[in-house]
Amino acid sequence: MWTPKNTNTLSQNNILTFLLLEIICVVLMIADHSAQITAPVRASISALTYPLVKIVELPQQVYQFINTTVSDQADLLTENIELKQKLSQAQIDLLQMEVVSQQNSELRKLLHTKQLLPLKTTAAFIVNINTGKNNQYIIINQGFNQGVTVGQSVLDLNGVVGQVDKVALENAHVILITNKNHAVPVEFLRTGVRTFIYGTGELDNLSLPEIPQSAEIKVGDVLITSGYGGAFPAGLKVATINKILDSSDKSFQRATAKPSANLKLMKQVLLVWSLENQNHEKKQPEEHAIP
Repeated sequence: MWTPKNTNTLSQNNILTFLLLEIICVVLMIADHSAQITAPVRASISALTYPLVKIVELPQQVYQFINTTVSDQADLLTENIELKQKLSQAQIDLLQMEVVSQQNSELRKLLHTKQLLPLKTTAAFIVNINTGKNNQYIIINQGFNQGVTVGQSVLDLNGVVGQVDKVALENAHVILITNKNHAVPVEFLRTGVRTFIYGTGELDNLSLPEIPQSAEIKVGDVLITSGYGGAFPAGLKVATINKILDSSDKSFQRATAKPSANLKLMKQVLLVWSLENQNHEKKQPEEHAIP
């Protein structure tokens, strides 16, 4: 059995051992600080434990990699969607700018034409169009409040489009020259021969069934308004002869012509009226709806 003397002796030995170890540690720390004597040992221990450290760190690195990858992919998807939306908006804006630019160009051409014509003219936009075979007309955004009157001639940049036949407060109905119920007094620009040109119900075809036999006509002849009857001011381009037909009636020649106006692609038109119509007292428009 242990005696109290032995117990005291053991405690004193432990204290001395502890102090000795402390002194050794201090000496080693001072020596290491001054001479780096433990550097090779630390390097060796570090090299030996490096794989273990990497194995311990691997799950965390994998988690961070997956988390970063998923986050980056989500960010890329969001950014991609935003870029596509911006691109779509930019394309729409570009198309709108092209349309506006084209309209401005056409309006400038119309205004230039207006300066050249010795008549009062006003540019108007087409808001509706009907090209059915039996009834061909357009609706324009000018009406009684803008000074439009029944009978006014309507042109595009190339020639006669038609004639106003109904007027409301803010719009007007324009019958096209290709309408089956419409006729225009014309003359051949080359020879001065007068006749009438009729609508056929086709946007690219007009009919001349009553050309005098004495008239010298040929394909390519240009037809202009004659001013006869006051329906249209004289000198406006109407059509060009594209075919001369055989006629069973020896009293007249027949031909077909292509309208000078581009009736299939119209967007803006020119309203035209003579000084006589301008000075005429304006009448209140009829109370009817324009189709």
